[in-house]
Amino acid sequence: MKRILYGLLFIVCSQCNTWAVEAVFTTEDLVINSKKLDETRNLVVYLPAGYSKSDAHYPVLYVTDGDIQGPHTAGTLDYLAKFDQAPQMIVVGIVTPRETRERDLTLTSADKQDPEQLANADLFLAFVEQEVIPEVKARYRTLDYQGLAGTSHGGQFAINALVKRPGLFNGVVAVSPSLYWNKSQLLTLTETALKQGSLQGRLYISIAQEEPTMTEPFANFVALTKYYPNQQLAVISQTFSNETHNTTALLGQYYGVKYLFDGWAIPETPQTLADLQAIFATRSSLLKTALIIPEDRAAGYGQWLQYLNRQDDALTMLQWNRETYPQSLNAHLLLIKAYLHFDMEDKAHQALSEAMKSIKGLSTEQKAQLESLFL
Repeated sequence: MKRILYGLLFIVCSQCNTWAVEAVFTTEDLVINSKKLDETRNLVVYLPAGYSKSDAHYPVLYVTDGDIQGPHTAGTLDYLAKFDQAPQMIVVGIVTPRETRERDLTLTSADKQDPEQLANADLFLAFVEQEVIPEVKARYRTLDYQGLAGTSHGGQFAINALVKRPGLFNGVVAVSPSLYWNKSQLLTLTETALKQGSLQGRLYISIAQEEPTMTEPFANFVALTKYYPNQQLAVISQTFSNETHNTTALLGQYYGVKYLFDGWAIPETPQTLADLQAIFATRSSLLKTALIIPEDRAAGYGQWLQYLNRQDDALTMLQWNRETYPQSLNAHLLLIKAYLHFDMEDKAHQALSEAMKSIKGLSTEQKAQLESLFL
């Protein structure tokens, strides 16, 4: 019994059949001659498995310290996508060299700010928005979904982006952010934005077992998001008590990405057509683009429901699959098999006639395959 159920679950996960032959991701190095920064900056772009063989468009996750944080983030996304816990994504690693990292990712203190001139993290954010993102959109097949992830000063930069440019990023991951910076300046800015109700998207923020210098501003930040709830902002916080500041990035990125796409995963239980449509409606909302249940996914769950003798649910799924993918021989075959399984021979013959009429260019072999179901 267990072997049969595992086999059916594998059918449902048929998108994973090419794991062994697919590369995890491919990388491309880009150089931007930045007018904003008046210097040359490097990007490392991690393209998801199958990108070169597809015409699909992908959401994008931008990652600071991209040469360090990019590889494991791309690997994490590849793993989550293989198990359908998140979509495949393009990861753009924004390289932040040691000598400019503090300048690029941290805020200028309030008393040194020039309202007429951007500096430090605000200038770097303008570089990302006005030069990096347009370059990525021009070169690659992207969806409108953009995420931003950063660790430590990168986490500070990510939250600053959330506050200063609401809506630029649909989701933000901030791992052990340096919120103490400039006497917790970012907390004041965040409180103002929360009071105004301007923040939007999803925010994942985490901390490790660290010094009070890090944990106290973190706790205060989380408290602010609870005290001033924003309808358009969803926040979750997490503490990794067995990790340090330097070891928390992998876990933070993993759980962060999972939270950004909370609602994406399909439970590993039988799903009706209505169940799948609800999940794909959530996916469409997350990515801001219309997504439809793939043929192989509907077929797999239809077969699972058929095995469980859930006649109405199985037939509803397989009928939808045939109507949605009318040129698929397999969609017709599975529906005919289901009718025969449930002793509905008249319906099976009607489905055979429909297949013969609707499939264009049906070969002799395919006709014989359909007719053989009744032998």
